[in-house]
Amino acid sequence: MIAFVLLPVPRTSGFDYVVPEGMEVEPGFWVEVPFGKRVLLGVVKEIRDFPEYPGEPRPILRVRGPALPPRLFPLLSLVSEEACTALGMTLAHIVPKPAARRARAASLPFRYSEERKHVELTAEQKAAVAAICEGIGKGQKFLLFGPPASGKTEVYLASAREALQNGYSALLLEPEISLLPQLWARAARALAEAPAVYHGELSPGERFHVWSSALRGELSCAVGTRSAAFLPFPNLGLMVLDEEGEPGYKEERAPHYHARKVLEERAAAEGAALVLGAAAPAVETFFRAEQGEIRLLSLTQRVSGVAPEVKAVPKEPQEVIGTELREAMARHLQVGGQILLFLNRLGFFTGASCRRCGEILRCPDCEVALVFHLAEKTFRCPACGRDFPDPACRRCGSARFRLFGAGTERVEYEAKKLFPQARVARLDEETARARDQILSALAKGEIDILVGAQMIGKGLDFPGITLVGVIDADQLLASPTFYAAERTFQLLLSAIGRAGRGKKPGEVVVQTNMPDHYAISSA
Repeated sequence: MIAFVLLPVPRTSGFDYVVPEGMEVEPGFWVEVPFGKRVLLGVVKEIRDFPEYPGEPRPILRVRGPALPPRLFPLLSLVSEEACTALGMTLAHIVPKPAARRARAASLPFRYSEERKHVELTAEQKAAVAAICEGIGKGQKFLLFGPPASGKTEVYLASAREALQNGYSALLLEPEISLLPQLWARAARALAEAPAVYHGELSPGERFHVWSSALRGELSCAVGTRSAAFLPFPNLGLMVLDEEGEPGYKEERAPHYHARKVLEERAAAEGAALVLGAAAPAVETFFRAEQGEIRLLSLTQRVSGVAPEVKAVPKEPQEVIGTELREAMARHLQVGGQILLFLNRLGFFTGASCRRCGEILRCPDCEVALVFHLAEKTFRCPACGRDFPDPACRRCGSARFRLFGAGTERVEYEAKKLFPQARVARLDEETARARDQILSALAKGEIDILVGAQMIGKGLDFPGITLVGVIDADQLLASPTFYAAERTFQLLLSAIGRAGRGKKPGEVVVQTNMPDHYAISSA
């Protein structure tokens, strides 16, 4: 027999290898094969009687066990074609390799208390759950559309519970790892078993453990980020893409894919119901729902708290935290409320210009303005991550710069200076390694002010948060993309939705010089 093996090399097709006498190998198995002077790990795509290779094929050296079910090959082939990547390379990036030693389950650091109790579903929620459950096994697609705090997560979990009770598997995705702790905690309480966790920051052994457990049918539910869209559940019944309009679902490295497209393909091929949920869905998704391609399910009422009072205030040129936001922070801190300060820029100063000639300091490779980080006392390129401790102007050679702009690091600094008695923390890409400890402390009331970028502006459900301050809404509109207005609306609406989710009334202060811009006024 001849095995057609896909290898992690830049070639679109695979290679023929002889299956030695007595070796048991099937499509979808990991195998070790000789390749030149190397030994590579590849995946068997199919078994043939005769080779296509005109020479003498070499034999397979070793079988390492199942890698994926053959039914996923068409999906992965489509991903490869659209990403212009060899299928073998796609498999190498998406399918976890067998661990050298016995793999262990991922440790779950998501142990902070969860301030939310089980609530009785509203009539709208019950209708949405009934529609979704009716679509399980039929490959139906739904858009669950509702404002923040309208109970979309309860609909996800009730639908997942129904799917599990009927022998199906369920997959729940979030765009950011920071959103997984709450979803996992709520799912562990609502479902018969605690779901597995799958994302790109797990160790190779942990990822392989979850993947192989799903492949063997030992798992029935998982929560994860975009890479979890490929988990090989044998009887997938329900897939949920929460905050479906978020760019975090798009893989920026090769092979490029979008989790929404992957799940839509799986829904068509495997018959699973797909739920796309959002308070501010992508424009194209909402258009497809209006056209009837996706069934629209609407939740019109909040199920917890009351809608916060929202006001836009002018930015003050010399102040990061303006007068009205500063006064609001003082009021809320005085009565024990927690505060989120949102700014979608990292660093302390976000730009520098030469004091002699006015040239903007940029990365020589990326042509992106450098950001100054106070903690490391260095300039850094936000695109490639390269550090420039002692930069010089490339036009005149001067080493003296005028610093301007504000990032999350500076907002944290200003908050500590204005409110020295408050407990202030920052959650962004630079502090992401401590996200679980930070979110746990926030849940326990051990943080008064949390400063962060977009990862704190969406999905978090903490009843103690009574004030949200958006430091600079105009900065979002200045992004160099035609999605700028849409992204501004989505991020603002999501940030606004973090306030007033408990018993205390919520307030939102948006600092902007363009309050009449449709993206800002609509949010």
